[in-house]
Amino acid sequence: MGLTNDTKVFVEREKYLEIIGFTSYAYITGKITKYSGMAGGRTRTLGEFIENFIYGKIAEEAFKLFLINKFGLQTLTEVDIADFYRGVYLPDVVAIKKGNDFIPLKFWIDVKEVRRDQKWMLIPASSVRTRPYDAYVAVWVGLPDEHIIWIVKNVPGVKEKMSKDWLKKVNEVARNIEVIPCKILGFVTWRDASAVEKMKNIELNKKGGCYFDGKTPLFDPENPFQKRGRVGENIGFALKILEQNSDWNELVSLIKINKKIIPEIPMPKTKSGRLSKKSGLPDNFITFSDYREAFQAFFEEQLNEIRKKFGKINRSESWFAQPL
Repeated sequence: MGLTNDTKVFVEREKYLEIIGFTSYAYITGKITKYSGMAGGRTRTLGEFIENFIYGKIAEEAFKLFLINKFGLQTLTEVDIADFYRGVYLPDVVAIKKGNDFIPLKFWIDVKEVRRDQKWMLIPASSVRTRPYDAYVAVWVGLPDEHIIWIVKNVPGVKEKMSKDWLKKVNEVARNIEVIPCKILGFVTWRDASAVEKMKNIELNKKGGCYFDGKTPLFDPENPFQKRGRVGENIGFALKILEQNSDWNELVSLIKINKKIIPEIPMPKTKSGRLSKKSGLPDNFITFSDYREAFQAFFEEQLNEIRKKFGKINRSESWFAQPL
Protein backbone atom coordinates (compact mmCIF):
# COMPACT_ATOMS: atom_id res chain seq x y z
CA MET A 1 0.00 0.00 0.00
CA GLY A 2 2.52 2.63 1.16
CA LEU A 3 5.83 3.29 -0.52
CA THR A 4 8.42 0.59 -0.05
CA ASN A 5 11.13 3.24 -0.31
CA ASP A 6 11.93 5.61 2.52
CA THR A 7 9.68 8.66 2.68
CA LYS A 8 12.29 10.83 4.41
CA VAL A 9 13.42 14.06 2.77
CA PHE A 10 15.80 16.80 3.89
CA VAL A 11 14.99 20.50 3.62
CA GLU A 12 18.16 22.55 3.18
CA ARG A 13 19.10 25.57 5.28
CA GLU A 14 18.77 27.93 2.31
CA LYS A 15 15.08 27.11 2.00
CA TYR A 16 14.68 27.51 5.79
CA LEU A 17 16.09 31.04 5.46
CA GLU A 18 13.78 31.83 2.54
CA ILE A 19 10.81 30.68 4.60
CA ILE A 20 11.88 33.09 7.36
CA GLY A 21 12.18 35.83 4.72
CA PHE A 22 8.72 35.08 3.33
CA THR A 23 7.15 34.89 6.80
CA SER A 24 8.78 38.15 7.94
CA TYR A 25 7.68 39.89 4.73
CA ALA A 26 4.08 38.71 5.22
CA TYR A 27 4.08 39.97 8.82
CA ILE A 28 5.82 43.32 8.29
CA THR A 29 3.61 44.24 5.34
CA GLY A 30 0.39 43.05 7.01
CA LYS A 31 -0.25 40.60 4.18
CA ILE A 32 -1.29 37.80 6.55
CA THR A 33 -3.42 38.20 9.67
CA LYS A 34 -1.36 38.60 12.83
CA TYR A 35 -4.18 37.60 15.18
CA SER A 36 -4.35 34.21 16.79
CA GLY A 37 -6.74 32.33 19.02
CA MET A 38 -3.68 30.82 20.67
CA ALA A 39 -2.67 34.33 21.70
CA GLY A 40 -6.08 35.10 23.24
CA GLY A 41 -7.14 37.34 20.35
CA ARG A 42 -4.16 39.67 20.69
CA THR A 43 -1.67 40.45 17.94
CA ARG A 44 1.19 37.97 17.82
CA THR A 45 4.75 39.24 17.89
CA LEU A 46 6.98 38.60 14.88
CA GLY A 47 8.82 35.93 16.90
CA GLU A 48 5.57 34.08 17.69
CA PHE A 49 4.40 34.46 14.12
CA ILE A 50 7.62 32.97 12.69
CA GLU A 51 7.60 30.10 15.17
CA ASN A 52 3.98 29.15 14.44
CA PHE A 53 4.28 29.63 10.68
CA ILE A 54 7.69 28.22 9.82
CA TYR A 55 6.94 24.57 10.63
CA GLY A 56 4.02 24.52 8.20
CA LYS A 57 6.09 26.03 5.40
CA ILE A 58 8.91 23.52 5.93
CA ALA A 59 6.31 20.73 5.77
CA GLU A 60 5.11 22.09 2.41
CA GLU A 61 8.68 22.24 1.12
CA ALA A 62 9.30 18.66 2.29
CA PHE A 63 6.22 17.40 0.47
CA LYS A 64 7.33 19.25 -2.67
CA LEU A 65 10.73 17.53 -2.46
CA PHE A 66 9.03 14.17 -1.94
CA LEU A 67 6.99 14.59 -5.13
CA ILE A 68 10.00 15.48 -7.26
CA ASN A 69 12.37 12.90 -5.69
CA LYS A 70 10.01 9.93 -5.78
CA PHE A 71 7.76 10.70 -8.74
CA GLY A 72 9.55 13.33 -10.85
CA LEU A 73 6.60 15.64 -10.22
CA GLN A 74 7.74 19.27 -10.07
CA THR A 75 5.51 21.65 -8.12
CA LEU A 76 5.60 25.11 -6.53
CA THR A 77 4.59 26.28 -3.07
CA GLU A 78 3.70 29.78 -1.90
CA VAL A 79 7.34 30.57 -1.07
CA ASP A 80 8.36 29.76 -4.68
CA ILE A 81 6.03 32.30 -6.31
CA ALA A 82 7.49 35.52 -7.77
CA ASP A 83 5.14 37.78 -5.80
CA PHE A 84 2.68 37.59 -2.91
CA TYR A 85 -0.90 36.59 -3.64
CA ARG A 86 -3.93 36.96 -1.38
CA GLY A 87 -6.57 34.59 -0.10
CA VAL A 88 -7.96 32.96 3.05
CA TYR A 89 -8.72 29.71 1.23
CA LEU A 90 -5.84 28.57 -0.97
CA PRO A 91 -3.89 25.38 -1.74
CA ASP A 92 -0.51 24.62 -0.16
CA VAL A 93 0.74 23.19 -3.46
CA VAL A 94 0.24 26.08 -5.86
CA ALA A 95 1.21 24.83 -9.32
CA ILE A 96 2.44 21.78 -11.20
CA LYS A 97 4.91 21.73 -14.06
CA LYS A 98 3.48 20.89 -17.48
CA GLY A 99 5.93 20.98 -20.34
CA ASN A 100 8.10 24.06 -19.89
CA ASP A 101 5.58 25.96 -17.80
CA PHE A 102 3.73 25.75 -14.50
CA ILE A 103 -0.06 25.55 -14.39
CA PRO A 104 -2.28 26.24 -11.35
CA LEU A 105 -3.29 23.19 -9.34
CA LYS A 106 -7.05 22.55 -9.21
CA PHE A 107 -6.64 19.54 -6.91
CA TRP A 108 -6.09 21.32 -3.62
CA ILE A 109 -3.86 19.87 -0.93
CA ASP A 110 -3.67 20.92 2.72
CA VAL A 111 -0.25 19.96 4.15
CA LYS A 112 -0.44 19.30 7.90
CA GLU A 113 2.80 19.61 9.85
CA VAL A 114 3.47 17.17 12.69
CA ARG A 115 6.00 17.87 15.44
CA ARG A 116 7.83 15.78 18.00
CA ASP A 117 5.88 12.71 19.13
CA GLN A 118 2.42 13.61 17.80
CA LYS A 119 0.31 10.55 17.02
CA TRP A 120 -2.58 12.18 15.15
CA MET A 121 -3.18 14.25 12.05
CA LEU A 122 -6.01 16.56 13.11
CA ILE A 123 -8.36 18.30 10.69
CA PRO A 124 -10.92 20.78 12.08
CA ALA A 125 -14.37 19.33 11.40
CA SER A 126 -15.67 22.78 10.45
CA SER A 127 -13.11 23.03 7.62
CA VAL A 128 -14.12 19.62 6.26
CA ARG A 129 -17.69 20.96 6.03
CA THR A 130 -17.23 24.58 4.89
CA ARG A 131 -13.67 25.00 3.56
CA PRO A 132 -12.55 21.53 2.50
CA TYR A 133 -9.48 20.42 0.58
CA ASP A 134 -9.28 17.52 -1.86
CA ALA A 135 -6.51 15.87 0.16
CA TYR A 136 -4.74 16.27 3.50
CA VAL A 137 -1.07 15.24 3.84
CA ALA A 138 0.74 14.70 7.15
CA VAL A 139 4.44 15.66 7.27
CA TRP A 140 6.69 15.27 10.32
CA VAL A 141 9.13 18.18 10.62
CA GLY A 142 12.37 17.60 12.54
CA LEU A 143 13.25 21.23 13.18
CA PRO A 144 14.99 21.63 16.57
CA ASP A 145 13.05 23.64 19.15
CA GLU A 146 16.01 25.98 19.61
CA HIS A 147 16.45 26.77 15.89
CA ILE A 148 16.23 30.56 16.41
CA ILE A 149 19.44 30.49 18.47
CA TRP A 150 21.40 29.85 15.26
CA ILE A 151 20.08 33.11 13.83
CA VAL A 152 20.96 34.96 17.06
CA LYS A 153 24.55 33.70 16.83
CA ASN A 154 24.95 35.48 13.49
CA VAL A 155 24.12 38.90 14.91
CA PRO A 156 27.38 40.92 14.77
CA GLY A 157 29.25 40.69 18.06
CA VAL A 158 27.07 38.01 19.65
CA LYS A 159 29.24 35.01 18.78
CA GLU A 160 32.28 36.60 20.46
CA LYS A 161 30.34 36.87 23.72
CA MET A 162 29.14 33.27 23.78
CA SER A 163 30.61 30.86 26.32
CA LYS A 164 31.85 27.41 25.31
CA ASP A 165 28.55 25.88 26.46
CA TRP A 166 26.59 28.30 24.29
CA LEU A 167 28.79 27.66 21.27
CA LYS A 168 28.48 23.89 21.72
CA LYS A 169 24.69 24.16 21.79
CA VAL A 170 24.61 26.51 18.80
CA ASN A 171 26.83 24.13 16.81
CA GLU A 172 24.47 21.24 17.59
CA VAL A 173 21.52 23.29 16.38
CA ALA A 174 23.46 24.42 13.29
CA ARG A 175 24.09 20.81 12.28
CA ASN A 176 20.35 20.09 12.48
CA ILE A 177 19.51 23.15 10.41
CA GLU A 178 22.05 22.44 7.68
CA VAL A 179 19.58 19.83 6.46
CA ILE A 180 16.24 19.55 8.30
CA PRO A 181 14.97 15.94 8.39
CA CYS A 182 11.31 15.48 7.49
CA LYS A 183 9.13 12.45 6.86
CA ILE A 184 6.04 12.27 4.66
CA LEU A 185 3.75 10.20 6.89
CA GLY A 186 0.53 9.71 4.97
CA PHE A 187 -2.54 11.26 3.41
CA VAL A 188 -6.32 11.06 3.23
CA THR A 189 -8.67 12.42 0.60
CA TRP A 190 -11.64 14.63 1.40
CA ARG A 191 -13.85 11.59 0.98
CA ASP A 192 -12.01 9.83 3.82
CA ALA A 193 -12.29 12.84 6.13
CA SER A 194 -15.90 13.56 5.20
CA ALA A 195 -16.94 9.96 5.88
CA VAL A 196 -15.65 10.22 9.45
CA GLU A 197 -17.26 13.64 9.92
CA LYS A 198 -20.67 12.42 8.72
CA MET A 199 -20.65 9.12 10.59
CA LYS A 200 -19.18 10.67 13.75
CA ASN A 201 -17.05 7.55 14.22
CA ILE A 202 -15.64 7.49 17.75
CA GLU A 203 -13.57 4.38 17.15
CA LEU A 204 -10.72 4.02 14.67
CA ASN A 205 -11.81 2.96 11.20
CA LYS A 206 -9.55 1.11 8.74
CA LYS A 207 -7.94 4.42 7.69
CA GLY A 208 -7.23 5.29 11.32
CA GLY A 209 -9.98 7.91 11.32
CA CYS A 210 -11.78 8.99 14.49
CA TYR A 211 -14.20 11.80 15.38
CA PHE A 212 -13.46 14.06 18.35
CA ASP A 213 -16.48 16.09 19.49
CA GLY A 214 -14.51 18.70 21.42
CA LYS A 215 -15.35 17.11 24.77
CA THR A 216 -13.75 13.71 24.37
CA PRO A 217 -10.00 13.76 25.09
CA LEU A 218 -7.41 12.56 22.62
CA PHE A 219 -6.09 9.08 23.29
CA ASP A 220 -3.02 7.13 22.31
CA PRO A 221 -4.08 5.10 19.21
CA GLU A 222 -1.90 2.22 20.38
CA ASN A 223 -3.22 2.40 23.95
CA PRO A 224 -6.77 3.89 24.03
CA PHE A 225 -6.77 4.01 27.83
CA GLN A 226 -3.92 6.53 27.79
CA LYS A 227 -5.42 10.00 27.40
CA ARG A 228 -3.44 12.77 25.68
CA GLY A 229 -5.31 16.04 26.28
CA ARG A 230 -8.37 17.59 24.70
CA VAL A 231 -8.93 19.29 21.34
CA GLY A 232 -11.85 21.04 19.68
CA GLU A 233 -14.15 19.29 17.21
CA ASN A 234 -11.71 17.53 14.90
CA ILE A 235 -11.37 14.64 12.51
CA GLY A 236 -8.31 12.71 13.60
CA PHE A 237 -6.27 10.12 11.72
CA ALA A 238 -3.84 7.92 13.64
CA LEU A 239 -0.48 8.53 11.99
CA LYS A 240 0.87 4.99 12.35
CA ILE A 241 -2.17 3.51 10.57
CA LEU A 242 -2.13 6.33 8.02
CA GLU A 243 1.51 5.63 7.21
CA GLN A 244 0.78 1.94 6.63
CA ASN A 245 -2.25 2.57 4.42
CA SER A 246 -1.31 5.52 2.22
CA ASP A 247 -1.09 4.63 -1.47
CA TRP A 248 1.05 7.45 -2.83
CA ASN A 249 0.51 6.37 -6.43
CA GLU A 250 -3.18 7.12 -5.88
CA LEU A 251 -2.46 10.65 -4.67
CA VAL A 252 0.02 11.35 -7.48
CA SER A 253 -2.55 10.16 -10.01
CA LEU A 254 -5.14 12.58 -8.59
CA ILE A 255 -2.62 15.45 -8.72
CA LYS A 256 -1.86 14.69 -12.38
CA ILE A 257 -5.56 14.51 -13.28
CA ASN A 258 -5.74 17.97 -11.66
CA LYS A 259 -9.46 18.16 -10.91
CA LYS A 260 -11.19 18.89 -7.63
CA ILE A 261 -13.06 16.03 -5.98
CA ILE A 262 -14.96 17.96 -3.31
CA PRO A 263 -18.63 18.83 -3.92
CA GLU A 264 -19.91 22.36 -4.46
CA ILE A 265 -19.44 24.62 -1.43
CA PRO A 266 -22.06 27.41 -1.11
CA MET A 267 -20.73 30.97 -1.24
CA PRO A 268 -20.77 32.62 2.22
CA LYS A 269 -23.30 35.46 1.98
CA THR A 270 -25.07 37.84 4.35
CA LYS A 271 -28.85 37.77 4.91
CA SER A 272 -29.17 40.59 2.36
CA GLY A 273 -27.44 38.45 -0.27
CA ARG A 274 -24.12 40.27 -0.24
CA LEU A 275 -20.78 38.53 -0.14
CA SER A 276 -19.71 37.97 3.46
CA LYS A 277 -16.55 39.86 4.45
CA LYS A 278 -15.29 36.63 6.02
CA SER A 279 -15.24 35.06 2.57
CA GLY A 280 -11.94 36.81 1.80
CA LEU A 281 -13.05 37.52 -1.78
CA PRO A 282 -13.49 40.80 -3.68
CA ASP A 283 -17.14 41.85 -4.18
CA ASN A 284 -17.15 41.04 -7.90
CA PHE A 285 -16.99 37.31 -7.10
CA ILE A 286 -20.60 37.40 -5.87
CA THR A 287 -21.67 35.91 -9.23
CA PHE A 288 -20.16 32.54 -8.28
CA SER A 289 -22.35 29.95 -6.58
CA ASP A 290 -19.44 27.66 -5.61
CA TYR A 291 -17.07 29.10 -2.99
CA ARG A 292 -14.18 26.88 -4.04
CA GLU A 293 -14.64 27.72 -7.75
CA ALA A 294 -14.64 31.41 -6.85
CA PHE A 295 -11.36 31.10 -4.99
CA GLN A 296 -9.88 29.04 -7.80
CA ALA A 297 -10.70 31.89 -10.20
CA PHE A 298 -9.33 34.52 -7.78
CA PHE A 299 -6.17 32.47 -7.28
CA GLU A 300 -5.60 31.96 -11.03
CA GLU A 301 -6.33 35.62 -11.74
CA GLN A 302 -3.55 36.64 -9.37
CA LEU A 303 -1.11 34.09 -10.81
CA ASN A 304 -1.82 35.47 -14.30
CA GLU A 305 -1.04 38.99 -13.07
CA ILE A 306 2.24 37.76 -11.60
CA ARG A 307 3.08 36.05 -14.88
CA LYS A 308 2.44 39.29 -16.79
CA LYS A 309 4.61 41.27 -14.38
CA PHE A 310 7.58 38.89 -14.18
CA GLY A 311 7.22 36.75 -17.31
CA LYS A 312 6.78 33.64 -15.12
CA ILE A 313 5.22 32.73 -11.81
CA ASN A 314 8.24 31.10 -10.13
CA ARG A 315 10.59 33.27 -8.06
CA SER A 316 14.17 34.03 -9.09
CA GLU A 317 15.32 36.19 -6.16
CA SER A 318 15.29 36.07 -2.37
CA TRP A 319 12.26 37.14 -0.34
CA PHE A 320 14.67 39.34 1.59
CA ALA A 321 15.08 41.36 -1.64
CA GLN A 322 11.28 41.83 -1.97
CA PRO A 323 10.35 45.55 -1.81
CA LEU A 324 8.36 46.45 1.31
